[in-house]
Amino acid sequence: MLPQPARRSPSPTAAERARTLLEFGSSAVLDIRGADLTARPGLPPQVRCTLRPDGSVAVLVGRESALHRIAALTRTPLTAELDCVDVAPVAVPHRIRGRLQAQGLLTRAPGETPPAGEGVLLRLDIDHLALDDLWGAECCLDPAELAAADADPVAAEETRLLQHLATAHTDQLLLLGARALDRPDGPPFPAGRLRDVRPIALDRRGLRLRLLGADPAAVLDARFDFHHPVDHPDDLPDAMHRLFARATAPATRVTDR
Repeated sequence: MLPQPARRSPSPTAAERARTLLEFGSSAVLDIRGADLTARPGLPPQVRCTLRPDGSVAVLVGRESALHRIAALTRTPLTAELDCVDVAPVAVPHRIRGRLQAQGLLTRAPGETPPAGEGVLLRLDIDHLALDDLWGAECCLDPAELAAADADPVAAEETRLLQHLATAHTDQLLLLGARALDRPDGPPFPAGRLRDVRPIALDRRGLRLRLLGADPAAVLDARFDFHHPVDHPDDLPDAMHRLFARATAPATRVTDR
């Protein structure tokens, strides 16, 4: 029996996408208004972030960083902006996948101790959030919704899995890309011939591919939903098997949506 057509999964909420980018994005930079940290020698100070249950962001900074020194010397909250960027872990055109900007008040986090030797914790109470990613742009996210949302459960494994797909499953990716172009609702591809297909994003609901044509300007994305959203990385092998089975099944019997 052929696999049944996939039922289209609902898109992730903006809050889910924002939390995933905040906690698993490629890089995060914290800027304090009035302190031109980026003009100092070297790279802008990188930080690590996680969301607290109350909706504030725990920001881990280096103990010797200017961010820590400024926060330690200031008795009142500082206006700060957190800029998180997400970059695809495989080589593709237009590699930046998303950006989250959070503004709010930065304070020290007394009584909270990070793992030994890892730095100092600061606290960012968010009053404005803006998100722009592969799903679209959201200019005014609710911090309370961000606190209530869950990060995508496969985000911690996404980098490894995408790199594995890009190196070990090129034939299957090309089949998926070709099937996307054959769909009745598929996007037009001005270059005609499909040159390459690269995995650009993976989440609990499905896989997104970047299709490349012979003309360097011919670049578009195709989205493939899993049969069911997965709840754990251990569920991904079966989900990917079903996805690839649909790509190789006769087009008259199977749809991709």
